[in-house]
Amino acid sequence: MNLEQAHALRSQLFVPALSERFVDKAHERGADAVIVDLEDAIAPDAKADARRALPEVVRRIAAHGMPVFVRVNNDPALLDEDLAAALATPLAGVFLPKAEDPAQVRAVAERTRQAGTGLVLLLETPPAVLRAEALCACSDETIGVVFGSEDYANALGVVPTMESMHYAAHAVALAARAHGRAAWGVVGSLAEFGDLALLGRMARAARHAGFTGALAIHPTQVPVFNEAFGASDQELRDAAAIVATFERALAEGRGAVQHQGRMLDKPIVDRARALMARAGRGD
Repeated sequence: MNLEQAHALRSQLFVPALSERFVDKAHERGADAVIVDLEDAIAPDAKADARRALPEVVRRIAAHGMPVFVRVNNDPALLDEDLAAALATPLAGVFLPKAEDPAQVRAVAERTRQAGTGLVLLLETPPAVLRAEALCACSDETIGVVFGSEDYANALGVVPTMESMHYAAHAVALAARAHGRAAWGVVGSLAEFGDLALLGRMARAARHAGFTGALAIHPTQVPVFNEAFGASDQELRDAAAIVATFERALAEGRGAVQHQGRMLDKPIVDRARALMARAGRGD
């Protein structure tokens, strides 16, 4: 998967590698991509079984036209074999959890480059957040960056609320977007799926911070993320009107133009064009 495609992903759904029921229905949940998990969703004594099952799981999901990522384990005893298994499958990319060390990121990125696939970094600890800019900059193979609010909050000994996660989420989004990477996450707790209204507020706050999508750990979160990070029909109509008004003014030789009580300039028009392109409605 390339950067442009990564930026278009509104939602990605985690699926445990050993869950037949979730694997079979992964393509039916409405997510833009699926992440097959070898890490948190797999018990320690089942890691080897999950790795062995991975090629068939990826094949089954990809057969439905879904982009498939794999989250490996960032554990010296598991990482090398996880990468080997993942990179032998037709992947959109590899998720590297607990990314903190630029040297390790470069080493993993070289392996993904040789395999012709992308790399996604999960920044989940205080050191990772403080090094976000360096981590985002250290490899051209990185297509996306994730803010892992749950592990980050645990490291701080706090509850992951919109208030407590505000600074770190914004820091990760800023670093990712400064280097052209897609940015995925919410400003708050990703574990929230009982209160979808709250989840929507956290997702919209993430979009306003610069995030381009989020990772779902439960199917009920997918439509919330699709709405929060997508474009409504009204937003698309407004964007099309902005572009049309501006282009008409240029054709008439006018450098300044008003539209619905506001002056239009290049940043506003560029933002409207980007919204249309993201929704597949651009030129």
